[in-house]
Amino acid sequence: MSSAPAMANRARLRVAIFSRDPSRLAVLAGIVVNAGHDIAQNVDDADVVIADGSVQHLDHPALVKLGDIDDREATSALPQSASPEQIGVAIQAVAVGLSVRMRSAKSKGFGAAPEVKAELLLTPREIEVLRALSEGLSNKGIARKFDISQHTVKFHIESLFRKLGVRSRSQAVIRGLPSLSHMRLEI
Repeated sequence: MSSAPAMANRARLRVAIFSRDPSRLAVLAGIVVNAGHDIAQNVDDADVVIADGSVQHLDHPALVKLGDIDDREATSALPQSASPEQIGVAIQAVAVGLSVRMRSAKSKGFGAAPEVKAELLLTPREIEVLRALSEGLSNKGIARKFDISQHTVKFHIESLFRKLGVRSRSQAVIRGLPSLSHMRLEI
């Protein structure tokens, strides 16, 4: 497989298409060819892979899933009703390492959802707890540091996870780092 910068400089990409429906496969092949790309016969030779919802368990760094699916693990997904233009742009985007998602099922077009700055969401205590997490403290250590109960620490950590959209302590620290560098609270 080629690296992302090399793919960005090439006009024609190799695109592998997977669908259990032969007519859908033909339509997607036509879209790919009309977008100026070549059809790859297998995943290993492809710069980009397109798979509709009927195909599961494909692993490729530049994979676009098509279909009305709720696959949060897929880095790029378009609805079954995506236009040829949207599919063509998605091919170009994933080839250079971007991910593509629809804003919502009811909106037309696709793009990045507006991001809310974490420092606007976090309370001063949550920022203190986030700092303590970045220091590697346990819940017990955080409770001792701020003279609060472990239950309260757990509450603040769960609130951080929800507000930052993460599932682990390390993800919270990484996502919250901009908050830590902009806010100067004395602890």
